[in-house]
Amino acid sequence: MSESYEAYSAPHPKTRFSPQFMANVTLGEVVGLVRHDLLPRILPDGSVSKWNWDQTVPVTIPETIVSSREEIPSMADMQPIMADAKQAFYELRVNSVCIQFKSGAIVRYHFSKLRLIVGANNQDYNFRLMSRLLARVERESLLSPALFEKLKLNRFSEPLAGFSVTQTPLYNLGCLLDERWILDDIMNARAEFIYFRRAAMLQSACH
Repeated sequence: MSESYEAYSAPHPKTRFSPQFMANVTLGEVVGLVRHDLLPRILPDGSVSKWNWDQTVPVTIPETIVSSREEIPSMADMQPIMADAKQAFYELRVNSVCIQFKSGAIVRYHFSKLRLIVGANNQDYNFRLMSRLLARVERESLLSPALFEKLKLNRFSEPLAGFSVTQTPLYNLGCLLDERWILDDIMNARAEFIYFRRAAMLQSACH
């Protein structure tokens, strides 16, 4: 087996939930995925009853792509599979995993789909929270229509602009929704903003 695990398990760059997709998807596209119910449905923890490795190389869409509204394992159920996948690829020369759910359904996943499922799990909460945040901005007219459309063109994971120290991604702004909890990075960004604004005011006063 000459191909490396990293190369074999790498999803196509344009596939939804691939690392490249996550790096380039815009806020507007995220809102569309949520509002049109195009995200997969993450099953409750413990939904996987058993799984085993297989030498079959999957080629069909259900085996290689995460589809809209598809039921997928939770991160907790994925962890033991992902922990052993690389070793199984090299030592057992397997190319896929067969999973049986407690519902009785049996699926086969290409190793690249495993990474897509992990990506979908990692950002599902942030996707939904950002969609709610933008809905509130639009509903309460917190930005002009032109600025709102411009905001939606920003990439979901790009750093919050205008700060030299804080490198929090845009999607973390969703934590301010309802002011229920605030991440340290958002607080750091606010503190940095206040610091620079005060410095600018002091500089203007000196002149």
